[in-house]
Amino acid sequence: MTRRITITTLTACLLASAAVYAARGLSMKCQAKPGKDPATGKTAKSCGYESSVIFGGGMFFDQIGGYCRACKKFVYLRWTRDRIPAEMKARIKVTPRPAPLGVVWDAQTGRVLTIHACPTCKGPFLEIKKPQDLKHCPACNKPHFAIDKSKPELAID
Repeated sequence: MTRRITITTLTACLLASAAVYAARGLSMKCQAKPGKDPATGKTAKSCGYESSVIFGGGMFFDQIGGYCRACKKFVYLRWTRDRIPAEMKARIKVTPRPAPLGVVWDAQTGRVLTIHACPTCKGPFLEIKKPQDLKHCPACNKPHFAIDKSKPELAID
């Protein structure tokens, strides 16, 4: 009986730890269907925009991600976590958390949004915290940007 409980507990711990990770990378794709152009009556092409998007950080680093409209791509700011072992600090370059450019209040949702500087062009971008925050395609602005279920999910730890 004790052996059965031990094996069951060990199996449960292994299964639970397999699903725990610090960050996840998802393939996101515009799911908008092609529609007719009201001016010409011709069927317009579907957007087809797709990109890999990473949410969260790793064991020794954290990151902020967002979409830069000037660069037309998803960008990330990474920094070293505060609580890393001293022996790791000696082996890696310690990067402090970047300061935001500012914060704005969104009157439609009531949320306070943080603005950061793009690491490439230094233009502003808004932080995207989770996949549910990405509702509109950054290329065509249609509300059909979703996870591409046909592609695997990347787990980062």
